[in-house]
Amino acid sequence: MSKKTHHLHDKFVKASFSDSDRAISFFERFLPDSLLKEIDVYSLKVTQESYIQEDLSEHFSDIVFEVRTLDQEPVDLVLLFEHKSSPDKYVLIQVGHYLFSHYFKCISDKKPLKLIIPLIYYQGKKQWKDPNLSSLFPKLSGTLSEYIPTIKHIFIALRSLSCDNIENIRNGMMAAAVMAQRHAFDPIKLADDFLRIFTLFSETKDRGNFLEQLFVYVVNVSDITKTDLNKAIESIPSKIKDDIMTTYSRIRQEGEQIGRQEGEQIGRQEGEQIGIQKGELKKQIEIVIALFDDKIPFHQIAKYTNLTVDEIEKILRKYKKIS
Repeated sequence: MSKKTHHLHDKFVKASFSDSDRAISFFERFLPDSLLKEIDVYSLKVTQESYIQEDLSEHFSDIVFEVRTLDQEPVDLVLLFEHKSSPDKYVLIQVGHYLFSHYFKCISDKKPLKLIIPLIYYQGKKQWKDPNLSSLFPKLSGTLSEYIPTIKHIFIALRSLSCDNIENIRNGMMAAAVMAQRHAFDPIKLADDFLRIFTLFSETKDRGNFLEQLFVYVVNVSDITKTDLNKAIESIPSKIKDDIMTTYSRIRQEGEQIGRQEGEQIGRQEGEQIGIQKGELKKQIEIVIALFDDKIPFHQIAKYTNLTVDEIEKILRKYKKIS
């Protein structure tokens, strides 16, 4: 998978879980029942706190949530959400590195430790069983195998979730996003499910700009043709069709304009794709500037935007935020 494609998936997953209610609606359906009996899932909030040292920030693509227990004297826990779009046999070493880097940071800063519960969210098409560290030491057995560490975690593979389960996610925006992510590596199936995805979305209110993010994601990763796209949009419930048509028309206009300006010999559909990318770039620039104005450190901006620190500095210099 190309770096650009990975960033496309990773960015949309982060956007999907950036809203607390969307995240809660997913967790209340797919976290283990035993865990849901111990935590107040409705207390969950997305946090921007850094849970790792700055020198490790570029090696992790995590989302962090804080949640409280249901005890009479509740304590704060952390759900560490690590997204993977392809199998990674070393993922638990990565997670373990994260956990103990954070705990070491807490000790150095003289801060209390918080329990971290790792959750691995796997979106890819290839078969990947729940990872374990013992698989990395196949020749060890008996007493020696007892020294292989165990990292307790939650593993959620989207392809193992049924469509019915996904459709029953309480928040329609989240249901649509997860359905889109489930078929992201099967472009033909994703194109077939275009109508289902946006029908789920149509039942929601206060959609903000998430409709545009979802639409851009689906168009970018699916093999849907322009003709099929137009047919699908016409079949979408009227509650949302006007919004999608407005988004689609704007993207087409941007694509055609960019194609004319650059004088490239490209088809209109390629122009639409460029328009989408251009719109995404504009939003990314706005996010970088807003985070910088809020005094967010560069390494944190890099994590939220999937840009390198050098790229962030170039943007800020171009817009005269830094010299």
